[in-house]
Amino acid sequence: MDFSHLSGSAIARLIKDRDASPTELMTQALLRAQEVQERLNPLVTIAHEHAMAQAQQAETALKNSAQDTLPPFLGVPFTVKDLLDTSGVRTTYGSKALEHNIPTQTVVAVARLIAAGAILIGKTTTSEFASKVTTDSPLTGATLNPWAPTLSAGGSSGGAGVCAATGVAPWNISTDGGGSSRIPAAVCGVLGLKVTIGAIPHESWPFHFGNNSSVSLNCQHTEDLVELFNLMSGSHHLDPWSRRNPASLSMPTHSEQAVTGKRGLYIPAIAGTQCDVSYKAVVDDALKKLETLGLNIDVATGDPTEFNPGIATQMMICNLAARVRQLPTESQNVLGPVLQSLLDDDKFKSDGVQVQADAISRSQLYDRLEKLLGNYDFILSPTLTAPPPLADPAKDQSVLINGIGTSIEKWWTHLSVVNLTGHPAISIPCGTDNNLPVGLHAIAGWDREQDLVSLASAVSTFNHWTEHHPPDLPVADASN
Repeated sequence: MDFSHLSGSAIARLIKDRDASPTELMTQALLRAQEVQERLNPLVTIAHEHAMAQAQQAETALKNSAQDTLPPFLGVPFTVKDLLDTSGVRTTYGSKALEHNIPTQTVVAVARLIAAGAILIGKTTTSEFASKVTTDSPLTGATLNPWAPTLSAGGSSGGAGVCAATGVAPWNISTDGGGSSRIPAAVCGVLGLKVTIGAIPHESWPFHFGNNSSVSLNCQHTEDLVELFNLMSGSHHLDPWSRRNPASLSMPTHSEQAVTGKRGLYIPAIAGTQCDVSYKAVVDDALKKLETLGLNIDVATGDPTEFNPGIATQMMICNLAARVRQLPTESQNVLGPVLQSLLDDDKFKSDGVQVQADAISRSQLYDRLEKLLGNYDFILSPTLTAPPPLADPAKDQSVLINGIGTSIEKWWTHLSVVNLTGHPAISIPCGTDNNLPVGLHAIAGWDREQDLVSLASAVSTFNHWTEHHPPDLPVADASN
C-alpha cells in the first residue's frame, strides 16, 4: 500500500485498525524521504535510526496494548524545520555555525506531537537562520521546487513545503516570521497556516516581547491542520504570548456551506504590490467560486491597511543582527555572506529611535487591521505576486511580473503584515498558472483559525489539490 499523500489522520486510523504496520509505513516513508532528498534537497537530516526505532516501539505497543490505550497518532511520520530544537536529532538552523549541533531538549510544540505517538523522521531545510525567502544556505545548498526544479521552493520553510507536496510526511512543522510557511505553501501547492501569535508555544524564539514569529504548519490535507493545531496549541509558561488556551478546531460538516454568510474584503494590492495579471486571474476565479458558495466579497480600492513592509523587513534584519552578534567568534567566522554583513557596525547600523517609531507604527497597523476585521471575517489577497524566482542563488533572483523583472521584495513582503500584528493567516492552493500552483491568502481575527480552516475546506470543493501531485522528476543538482 502506498502511504504517501495520505493524511496523518488516515494513517493513524490504518495503524490503529491494524490495517498498516508502523514499521512497514516507516520503511516506506524513509525510502520516500531519501528519494525526494536526492531530487529536490528538502532535508538537512533524515533520522533513519531514530525513526525506525520509534516505529518498532509503536509496533510493540500495537501488539501488546488495547486500542483505546494507544496514543491517538501512533506511528504518524512528521518533519520539523531545522530552526526548531529536537533532542538527539541534529538541528543546524541552516548554518555551518551549528552544523554539528545536537540539542538536549525538544521544543514544546514538537514534544506534544511525540507524546501523541507521532514519529519524527527528519529536519527540513531553511535558509541560514531564516534570513531569506528562498531556501538555500551555505550548509545545505538550494531546495528545489517539486513542480519545476529550476525554480525556488520558496522560503524560509522551503523544505517543509516540498516534503508536504511530495508526500514525504503528512505533517510538516515550520515557522513563519514574515511569510516563511505561506510562501513555500503557495509555490509548492499545499496549505500553509501561520497561527495567531502564541496559539502554539514558540518558547525557543529569543524575542519574546517583540515577537514576529509563529510555529506554523504545512500539510496537504485540511484535516491535518485541525489535528496538528489541536495537538500543539495551548499555554506554556515559557512563551508569554501563549498564556491562554485557544478553542479547538474542527472540520466543517458541509464544506459547501463552510463560508456561507461570511464576509471577505479582497485587497488585490496590499502594500501597493502589483500582481502578475495571469497569476491574479487564478485568484480572481477562485473568489468567484467562493461567492457561489455564499461568501460575500467586497473589493478594496487601494490598501486600507496602509501597510508599510519596510517596518517588518527592518525589524527582521535587526533581529538577525542581534542574534548573530551574540554567537561566538568562531561561529561568526563561518556564517554566510548575508549574515556576515550584519556583524559590522560600519556596514549595518540601526537607529534606536527609529526602531521605537516603527513599534508605534506596528501598533497603529494592528488597530487598522482590527477595525477592518470588525467588519469582515477575512482579508483576502493573492499569496504571492508571481511565480517563484530561480532556485540557484547565484543566478538572477528577481521575479517576472507582467513580463518585467522585479525585485523579490515585491513578491512577498505584503505577507509580513500579520507577523507584525499577530493575526492568523493561511495560504490555500486555489489553482494553477502555467502548471505552477497559485495560492489564495486569507487573514482572520485573533484566534480565529477555525475561520481559516473553513475557508480551506470551501476551496477544496472546487480545487482538489490533494489529488494532484508533482510529476516524477529526474535527479537534479541541489548544490550551490
